[in-house]
Amino acid sequence: MARFDGQRFGKLKIATWNVRGIAEKTEELHTELQKRKIGIAMITETKKKKKVSEDRGNYVMIYCGVPANQWASSGVAIAIRKDWKHKIQDYTWISDSIETRIKVLNRNVTIVGVYAPVEGKE
Repeated sequence: MARFDGQRFGKLKIATWNVRGIAEKTEELHTELQKRKIGIAMITETKKKKKVSEDRGNYVMIYCGVPANQWASSGVAIAIRKDWKHKIQDYTWISDSIETRIKVLNRNVTIVGVYAPVEGKE
C-alpha cells in the first residue's frame, strides 16, 4: 500500500473503456467504475459536445468533445474518483485528447487520453 498525504490508499486501478456514445450510458458507466473500484478511467468515443468538467456521482468527469454546432463524434473523457480531486494539478484539452496532471507521491503524473478514429473515418 502507498501513503498519500498521511493517508493509506490501496491499489489504484486505472482503466480504459470505449463507450461508443456516453449519453445513454452515464449511469451504467458510473456503476461499473464503482463496482470494479476504478480510480481513474479514460473513456473514448464519448460522442459528447463541448469541453467541460463536472462532478458526476463519485467521479470528476473531464470531457473533451466537439463544438456545440458540430455533429457529435469521437471525443474522450477522463473519470477520476472524487477522493483524488484535490490531486488534480491541471488539465488541457487538445483536439480529441485530454492531458491531465495529478500529484502522486510528490510527483506529477501526466495521463493522456487520445481518440484515434478507425480506418476509413475522416
